[in-house]
Amino acid sequence: MNAEDVIEIFKMSVVNGDVNNAYSIVDKNMKLYKKKGLKNKEEFMQYLINTLKGEIDPEDLYKIYSDDKYNIFPFIRDYKEYIFALVDIIKYSMNRYNIKYPEFDGKRCDDL
Repeated sequence: MNAEDVIEIFKMSVVNGDVNNAYSIVDKNMKLYKKKGLKNKEEFMQYLINTLKGEIDPEDLYKIYSDDKYNIFPFIRDYKEYIFALVDIIKYSMNRYNIKYPEFDGKRCDDL
């Protein structure tokens, strides 16, 4: 699957609180990239998984992804802005749903 598609599915799943789907799509494609020998894409996905698990802070994730070595998106014109938006979505979702995979609270925070 195309890296842009994987990240878009990941973002939509995380925003909607479906962390299981977000994790599975990233994990599945990470294994596929590893099998194909695409090291940068594999590392990119591994950092996303580590962030979901709470091993990496979103601010640190932004610093890691700021390196152009992780620009795995050939059709994205402004890579830094795209990464900033991705990290912002992750921070929003982590705060909203209290995400630390595999244990998280899928209920919305005081929305009722």
